[in-house]
Amino acid sequence: MMKKRFTAAMEKVKLAYAQERPLSEKLHKEARRFLPGGDTRTATFFLPYPNFIERGSGAYLYDVDGHRLLDFQNNYTSLIHGHGHRQTAEAVQKQISLGSAYAAPFEAQTRLASLLTERFPGLELVRFTNSGTEANMHALRIARAYTGKAKIIKTEGGYHGTTDVFEASVDPNIKKAGTLDQMKVIPESRGVSANALKDVLVVPFNDIERTRAVIEGNYRETACLIIEPIMGSAGQITPMKEYLAFLRDITRNYHILLIFDEVVTGRLSLGGAQKFYGVTPDITTLGKIIGGGTPVGAFGGKREIMELYDPKQKKMYHSGTFNGNALTVAAGLAAMECYDQEAVDHVNRLGRLFAEEMREIYHRLGLNMKVSGEGSIYNILFTDREVRNYRDVAASHEELNKLLYMLLLTKGVFNAERGMFCMSTAMEERDVRFGLQQVEIALAEMLPVIEEVGPELII
Repeated sequence: MMKKRFTAAMEKVKLAYAQERPLSEKLHKEARRFLPGGDTRTATFFLPYPNFIERGSGAYLYDVDGHRLLDFQNNYTSLIHGHGHRQTAEAVQKQISLGSAYAAPFEAQTRLASLLTERFPGLELVRFTNSGTEANMHALRIARAYTGKAKIIKTEGGYHGTTDVFEASVDPNIKKAGTLDQMKVIPESRGVSANALKDVLVVPFNDIERTRAVIEGNYRETACLIIEPIMGSAGQITPMKEYLAFLRDITRNYHILLIFDEVVTGRLSLGGAQKFYGVTPDITTLGKIIGGGTPVGAFGGKREIMELYDPKQKKMYHSGTFNGNALTVAAGLAAMECYDQEAVDHVNRLGRLFAEEMREIYHRLGLNMKVSGEGSIYNILFTDREVRNYRDVAASHEELNKLLYMLLLTKGVFNAERGMFCMSTAMEERDVRFGLQQVEIALAEMLPVIEEVGPELII
């Protein structure tokens, strides 16, 4: 049963939001004529309607109704340098006059591939795709080709794109998902093939013994184990110190390929999470920041594995009209060259500031809550328990994150509805402190609702 204070607070903030955005409402109604629900990305839709954006500049977005929003979402972490990054924009402008895409290789592809292999310990050879979804799809395909096995193991709550086989237990109802010892594979959406999910096994994140049991019972049929080193959409859940090392050892022992999905965690250090945690996978998938704000994905790994894609061997086929296109490569090169150690240190320092100050805000407001994450991406969690896996987050009061999200939109702050905040190099300390100030104001306004929905969160 929905709580009265929560319902009243949500209706109040939606009304305030709508009153301030009449042009967005008009554009949303027009969009509904041509797009299902008036949008083309499920993750960007919310009620009563999304605010339509006019432009972005640096750390801020400007919507069509004239509001300036501090952007802690950065197109779901892909804009490491914020909006309108000068070097990236100049590289794209230069390239567009020379052509946007060629049905032939060109030198800049090699330069970007070289940069990635120099930085990421697990990369010896690389292939480009148009999205992280495609990268993971091909990583799975080459794992199956290399091992001659079909099954995959993934973590409950792990997001690896929208291919059928990965639409397994991404955000399952924990009441229907079985026990930790016997997890059920739950399709994320209608239309997902039941046959595709027959080859999927699900394990809990950060759980060494239960993962060991699944691997030991299925290793003869298992091609790979795929994992986000930090679980992103599940709430920025960080790994225990020994967990990733355990996965590396046991997969190697049982001839299972270990895939790190670093589409999001690639920003954690110059060499992503694998360098940050000192664990090298067999295959790595990338996306987001390596495209400089353009559509991109990449997958790569050990030479002996990736050479299966060598066209001369005629063993595997991988094409795509826009794979490694000139505009994406130009943007990616510029963005990644600017994402040097100084830039990594800057965004990670802002991330630590955000996390430390959030804990101080909790203390000042008398809240027993958590903030999870690492580096430059964090998540506010309305729970008082330690967070080690998806079920810990799923058992939190996630509806309070939605209320916080709407309140922050009315206060000039744009984060993700699930409670995620990510930093960009365009941000300065003053920007982060402005965001923190607005979060504290919003949480203070929410105290009566928090007490009603989650009384255990009040000290």
